Amino acid sequence: MKYKPDKNQLTWAITVFLTAAAVLIFFYLLFNGSRFTGRMGDIISHMMGIVYGIIIAYILSPVLNFIEDHILIPIYRRFGVDMLRSDESKKRQMRKISVAITFLFMVAVLYGVIRIIVPQLIRSIETIIRNFPIYIDNVEKFFNHLLESNPEQQSTFEGVYSQLEEQLNNFVKKNFSGDRLSSLLQIVYRSVYNIISSIFDFIIGMIVSVYLLNSKEDIAGRFKKMAYAFFDESWANEIVGAFRFTHHTFIGFITGKIVDSVIIGILCFIGTKIIGTPFPVLVSFIVGITNLIPFFGPYIGAIISSILVFMINPLEALYILLFVIALQQFDGNILGPKILGDSTGLSSFWVIFAILLFGAMWGVPGWVVGVPLFAVFYALTGRITNHYLRRKGKTTSLSEFKDTAYYDEGVRFSIRDENATSFHAQKPRTAWARALHMKERPVRETVKEKQEDKCDL
Repeated sequence: MKYKPDKNQLTWAITVFLTAAAVLIFFYLLFNGSRFTGRMGDIISHMMGIVYGIIIAYILSPVLNFIEDHILIPIYRRFGVDMLRSDESKKRQMRKISVAITFLFMVAVLYGVIRIIVPQLIRSIETIIRNFPIYIDNVEKFFNHLLESNPEQQSTFEGVYSQLEEQLNNFVKKNFSGDRLSSLLQIVYRSVYNIISSIFDFIIGMIVSVYLLNSKEDIAGRFKKMAYAFFDESWANEIVGAFRFTHHTFIGFITGKIVDSVIIGILCFIGTKIIGTPFPVLVSFIVGITNLIPFFGPYIGAIISSILVFMINPLEALYILLFVIALQQFDGNILGPKILGDSTGLSSFWVIFAILLFGAMWGVPGWVVGVPLFAVFYALTGRITNHYLRRKGKTTSLSEFKDTAYYDEGVRFSIRDENATSFHAQKPRTAWARALHMKERPVRETVKEKQEDKCDL
């Protein structure tokens, strides 16, 4: 008789196998982590064309959807073709047209940036480099005038100035000596190579993004097909819903931030032209680009712009600093919330935490994508937490958990309940009360209740 294992035995065998595999992978990564990350870095560097393609397609996807929903579908409907009920050949024809229009739009935007903004940026940078000694002389004259007005601070300033000058001389001797020039040439060669490689990867990314935009529904359909094939219906629904939430969070935040930064850059250019700030295009470009970084970006843009203007005219630096701060207040309190809304659902603390965490991991890109990425993790953690709370028959209301001291056999005890004496629920007497021999008045009430599921986050 042929032996046939039952379902429980197969489940245990698969569980043991997966556990052993996970343990082996963990110890491999623990002792060979640098080799693994280095290898993964090499693979990702060779796949950068695909990565660029995914990023380009992801950013252009809202433009494609807008062209189809608000331009092409109404045009087809006017000619008696309902694209929502037409065959696949008509839909493929419309998709090719919309992809072509989308890329024409992107090329037009890039041409406008290169044709209008880039030459002015180059001229501004060339002017700064050419007149750099004059700007240094302006700064020196400003500080000399400041010290003449405050002679008691002269000795302190001279000490700081001599230390900075010594550090600068040491840096120049260390990095630009004869035996360092070869390494400097290697750095220049590597930089040129990276630029050429990035251009090549960008071209490949453009080609890849065409295929991704042309078949994005097919790709999504295949992933859904796999989810419902390999998981139970409830788990498959959760997985598909999680991916939808991730997509909506990322696309809403990134596209909103791009639109917000463009508007801020334009407003900054108008304001700096009115004020008469030197290099208004360069200053507006810096403010607009740094505005992509949540929370810290506006301050970074204000500081860089102020330092740049300070070298030319120290008094103008104060004007530009006050103007950029006022502009960022307008962005943070009026424009930003109107464009972005509550796209992340994170408090200010978690925004700062996400920027610092992902910035430390991935650098500047981590500053930009860290907030939506952490928002997805934060929301999914909340959904999983609420799921298990509901299974245990407990509330998911945050306000009620703020008031909770502990649970005892399914009964919730409030921190305001004078009978809630377990798990250090009662506050000890403060140091002031003990020092002054004061009796603290108990402001408590008995709050015991069976909980119901009142809030589904």
